[in-house]
Amino acid sequence: METITQKQRVNCKKCLMPFEERFINKQGECVICHEHQKKWLNRDYAEKEKELRGIFEHYKERHKDQKYDSIVAFSGGKDSVYTLYLVTRKYGMRPLVVTADNGLLTPVAMANMKKIIEQFDVDHHIVTRDKEELKSIYRAFFQKTKNFCEICYLTIHSALGQVAMEYNIPLIITGYVFKIDSSHFRAAHRYCFEDAFVEMVKETIPPDIYQKYLTKQVRAENQFHLLHLFDYINHVDEEIYNVIENELGWNSNNREDKHMDCRFHHMLGPLRTLNNDHTALAMMTPAALFRDGQITEEQFHKELAKQHTSFEEVDKEQLDEFLEFFGIDEEFLTSKLVTPKLAQPIVKEREIDELIQSRRQKGADELELLKVLLDGIRPEIKRDGGDIRIISYNNRILKIELLGACRACTIADQVMMRYLEHLIRSYISEDITIENVKAIVP
Repeated sequence: METITQKQRVNCKKCLMPFEERFINKQGECVICHEHQKKWLNRDYAEKEKELRGIFEHYKERHKDQKYDSIVAFSGGKDSVYTLYLVTRKYGMRPLVVTADNGLLTPVAMANMKKIIEQFDVDHHIVTRDKEELKSIYRAFFQKTKNFCEICYLTIHSALGQVAMEYNIPLIITGYVFKIDSSHFRAAHRYCFEDAFVEMVKETIPPDIYQKYLTKQVRAENQFHLLHLFDYINHVDEEIYNVIENELGWNSNNREDKHMDCRFHHMLGPLRTLNNDHTALAMMTPAALFRDGQITEEQFHKELAKQHTSFEEVDKEQLDEFLEFFGIDEEFLTSKLVTPKLAQPIVKEREIDELIQSRRQKGADELELLKVLLDGIRPEIKRDGGDIRIISYNNRILKIELLGACRACTIADQVMMRYLEHLIRSYISEDITIENVKAIVP
């Protein structure tokens, strides 16, 4: 298969990955490295853990007369296993462990789940859904976007939300690692991208499946506190492997795939390579670990070469399974897609820029400029049932709270926060860090 022609690129001086020149700053750093430095390498994890303990103590007290005080999302993968370990053995929580069977769990993940659950005094609730119905959603989304992670994530969290409501447990704890698995790099085309994802597939799946999985009522917005554990605790791969492999006997499958719990995760790299999506490749594990200082440059080059080899040598049987599942052929993998047109923003970025420049000329300070920016996008956020407020701004750290539909949005940290950071970086300053402070459920 031939790859899509690539544009001229420049290597980042920090992570050494290639980027279009417009994504490299004056210091020769890519946007990903710059954001990573601000958001993660400078993070005060001791202070964040104090905050975490306070949250946990609140929910322990809130549910002191109930069997469960939280939900732990559990896939049998590395990070969810370590999350369960910390939540129970370090922090003394009493979680209901919930697995949303998304139809893509691997046999290795299933075996790991059984082995791990047997070692903890917890109840394990598996949400089973119709595999063919889920498949129709994944197919519809993939054929429009060449991706399936976001829509899968959405269906998983809708299941978690339903369990949270059924058991009246507002705290859902996940092991999602934004520091490694995500990057505040790409701006969304629209603020409420969760609704945009749903709109992409709404017309191409049966109405009954849409009603069953993707309506706002099913997604249980505003009903829970979604807490990503590794926003508060530093995520270090070797420390995690040491615990879950040596102490718990977790099977890493020779560490061949960092997401061995997903049936098709191994296809993301080859797909991005075929499409010359270097930005996405720069966010994958070797570059992310090198950027975070967890591996040396020598280890990085070794892992990168190994990754490239695996991307280029896709097993034909695995490829055929992937093509059949998503209802596509090989030609589709390198075809150029016309991204579905999403709802147009009420306020254009140019208008926001003009407002900020006008206030700047009148001597407005950064906090005033930030208020102007947020007021500029507020009509768009409110259109989708959300809102945003500033909690504080000190030492160039902006703390905000998302309200309404945005509060419990399953992908707000991946999309909404990315877009806010894009706006702040573009129109006010590259050196401002933004944090989403999630209010506890009283």
